[in-house]
Amino acid sequence: MTHIRMAEIMRSAIGGRHVRWAAIGAAILMMAGTTAAEAQLALARSDERLLVLVPEPQQATDTSFAVEFTTELREELRKKLRQKLYVYSTERVCEVLEQSAYACDVVLSPVDADRLARAVKADAYMVGSLSHDGTTPIGSFRFVDLQRSGVAGWVEVRGAPGDSPRSYAQSVADTVDAVVKAAARVRECSERVNRGDFEDAKRRALRVFQEYPNHPAAAMCAELASEAMREPVDSQIVYVERAVVGDSLLARGWERLGRLYQSQSDTVQALNAFSRQSMIQATDRQLRTGVVAGAMTTNNYEIARELADEWLMRYSGDLEMMQLKARACVEGGIWDCALEALAQQYEVDTALVSDTVFYQQIIGAAQALGDTTAQLEWSARAVANAPDNRGLLRAHASALAVMGMTDSVLGIYDHLIELDPTDYRSALAGARLLLEDVVIDTAVPLDTASLLRGIGYLDQATQATQDTSVLMNVAVTYYQKGSALVQTRQAMPIAVDILEKAIANDLLRQLQTQAHFFLGYGLMMRIFEFDPEVTASESCELVEEEAAMVARGLEATEIGAEISPNAADQFRQQFVNFEQRIPTLRQAYGCQ
Repeated sequence: MTHIRMAEIMRSAIGGRHVRWAAIGAAILMMAGTTAAEAQLALARSDERLLVLVPEPQQATDTSFAVEFTTELREELRKKLRQKLYVYSTERVCEVLEQSAYACDVVLSPVDADRLARAVKADAYMVGSLSHDGTTPIGSFRFVDLQRSGVAGWVEVRGAPGDSPRSYAQSVADTVDAVVKAAARVRECSERVNRGDFEDAKRRALRVFQEYPNHPAAAMCAELASEAMREPVDSQIVYVERAVVGDSLLARGWERLGRLYQSQSDTVQALNAFSRQSMIQATDRQLRTGVVAGAMTTNNYEIARELADEWLMRYSGDLEMMQLKARACVEGGIWDCALEALAQQYEVDTALVSDTVFYQQIIGAAQALGDTTAQLEWSARAVANAPDNRGLLRAHASALAVMGMTDSVLGIYDHLIELDPTDYRSALAGARLLLEDVVIDTAVPLDTASLLRGIGYLDQATQATQDTSVLMNVAVTYYQKGSALVQTRQAMPIAVDILEKAIANDLLRQLQTQAHFFLGYGLMMRIFEFDPEVTASESCELVEEEAAMVARGLEATEIGAEISPNAADQFRQQFVNFEQRIPTLRQAYGCQ
């Protein structure tokens, strides 16, 4: 007991890593799977406890070799290192695994390996992978330091051709022995740090580097001493970078490196370090969301996307991560990602079915991406759940228009105008959709129905607003269609009507001359068409209608004469001829 007590006091003095042995006693021993006698012997030999786990076979044919090799290695290490550290026997490891419903020869995931090592109170554990090059076994082994044991880093061991599991285990045991010797020197560094002798601590770390240039535990110890000595941050970064080169899976190394770069305001390097840390600590949700948010803050949206995607591959129902991913992709303009992330949210969050803001976001992402199919799909879902939302109705109309579904688009515009009679934008959109496809050319039959329907939408727009700029734009459209009809001598009644509308809506008086010129031309041709109808009907009403046309034609010709004086003179003469005929018609038909 005296010997054990003295050991406890010494351990407490140099860092307090294992004071729990005396306090917890039997409970710890049961978790570790050791007997009391074994525990006493382990304490006498060394404080450090190493757990050796089955390496991952790279091929199915390596599986039995890996399991047998691990059993042999544990026994070889227990003999070789019995004066240096305690190695858990295969029996004890199997006991703990089986209590946790694992097979004795299971290859644990990195997360489960770490959990097991912590559960049995190991100071370090050994994992890795094993393969064969022909008949030569090759292993890559990682030592993970949990309790500042100094047992850390990677080693590769290539066996001899035809090595059995036992002979290969003997070769690996020799390498592990060298790792354990280096660990003892690393612990000396840690002890010097605990005593405050930072210079000597660094010297001892540097000795380790002579044999293991990037020993992770030695590098972290040197960095700790460097910080305590208040050396420049750059010096500390050099040590931590050596640590992560020595063990790229060293999460605490990446975290420390990130914080050091943060202190220098180097956001790019800091983000890279924290990203590496979050990929290693793959189940730490708080860390991952923090790094994703940090990437967004520094405008590193692709990194945010990659980290979110990797997480969602394992935790597909994580709504908060989907929202972060969607935000990152929207803010970064990564529209395929934004569309995907928003769609993922929709599948998980039932509240989004009636969320109009969500529909605006996902439709906007589809529009930005140019995905017309997605735009149509999501806008249709949107209006099905919010049939009177004008923004969503317009978005659906836009999607339908791209797909050439004109009648459906116009139905939506009609509904929008019903909801809001002042909605001149929908009226203009309906007119544009129809009139842009109306061809006015003598070689093509005139689509009179579409023309009249388009003009009807323009009429609705003029009734819905008094905005001068809007009315001027409408006047220009009236004029363009009306003058084109006159020049091709088609649909004169329609042409005359819309030219009059062009003149009425020309609030800035910019179209008066040309519109009146074509109105006069149109009225002249209209009278030539109309006069035989008057003569055939002998109707006083039609006579007066013709008289009004003549008067308006003369007026229009006078206003528009400067466009083409010669043509205006011809129009004027024709109107005068018809004007002189009016009294004769009135007398002939007995008109009052």
